[in-house]
Amino acid sequence: MNRFERGSEWRKWDLHIHTKDTNKNDNFTSPDFDSFCIALFKKALERNINAIGITDYFVIDNFKSIKKFIDNIDSSSDFDEQEIVDIKNIFIVPNIELRILPVTDSGGLINIHCIFNPEETFLAKLENDFFGSLEDSGGNKMNRAGFIALGKSSENSLDDDSAYKKGIGEFHLEPSKLIKLFKDKPELKENTIITVSNSNNDGASALQEHYKLFENETGSLDAVRSNIYKLSDAIFSGNPSDREFFLAEKNGCDERLVINKCGSLKPCIHGSDAHCEDKLFNPDENRFCWIKADLTFEGLKQILCEPKDRVKIQANKPEEKSGYHVIKSIDINSEICKQTILLNPNLNTIIGGRSTGKSTLLQLIAHRVNSNIRDIKQFITPLCQDRCRLV
Repeated sequence: MNRFERGSEWRKWDLHIHTKDTNKNDNFTSPDFDSFCIALFKKALERNINAIGITDYFVIDNFKSIKKFIDNIDSSSDFDEQEIVDIKNIFIVPNIELRILPVTDSGGLINIHCIFNPEETFLAKLENDFFGSLEDSGGNKMNRAGFIALGKSSENSLDDDSAYKKGIGEFHLEPSKLIKLFKDKPELKENTIITVSNSNNDGASALQEHYKLFENETGSLDAVRSNIYKLSDAIFSGNPSDREFFLAEKNGCDERLVINKCGSLKPCIHGSDAHCEDKLFNPDENRFCWIKADLTFEGLKQILCEPKDRVKIQANKPEEKSGYHVIKSIDINSEICKQTILLNPNLNTIIGGRSTGKSTLLQLIAHRVNSNIRDIKQFITPLCQDRCRLV
């Protein structure tokens, strides 16, 4: 059964949340992982978060731990029954953060994120198809054994856990290897949304101010940056000027040039990039990420097809309406039909053959809104009468 009977709605997504035991900059103070999960979901419910991207560097282990916590949440005494239902309905996706060459102008590496389809059958293939298929310039695999080997190569006296942490800190990828991997494995690409950071410190724009990509003054890293943008499906940025730029809405940006240099128009998504409890679901300047889609991976992928219309970054819910402007549902209670029909707050379509009750349903809705309405034509504005047709 379809969980989303109202169709696509604007929901609040935070696709960049780190957790306790994250591989870098772990500033969480929760005494253990379960305590952290309680704090995480309490804050998510408080902030009305509908989807979370559990993020870590090079691995999805903490995503699996979050899923395990949810699987056992029925036995938790920290949430009431409705909270447990609401937590189970939050869409959780794994987001791995990669460091790729070249070094940026500020001396850091570029952040590339891979947001994966959370279906278990797909995730089971990642160990070989993704993590085991990538290696750094020294031939170290992007897995625990590879990180340990990298860490010990510079300091052989380290134990495995210390070498693992050191290897994580030093591991990097070349963009050409990512490009080749996704080209050679179409199923992997189909189930991954590749997102590049566009900050001035660790994003592709740090190679050179990105607007110069459209001018004659192209730098030596122009082709590298262009390839990174073409590899990416979306941009991690809450900056309004970035959204305008990658949607070719900025003054002086021609859509054909953006597509030529970046491969396509790009949606901008945003997250709180939390590395401590206080930062959870607390993005800078209240730039929340609103996505109009079902809470599924296929729903999320819709932003790639409609980057202008499916995602907004702002404090308040887009297209928010006062309650009296919205019909939330229709209850039908008769001898031949007992049913509740949920309605989308924006657009609904009544579909049926002739004499199946489309006009009757609309007439009843009109009458229920205003009992003085006896003729359906009174409910449809004169401007729309000639253009409206029930399908």
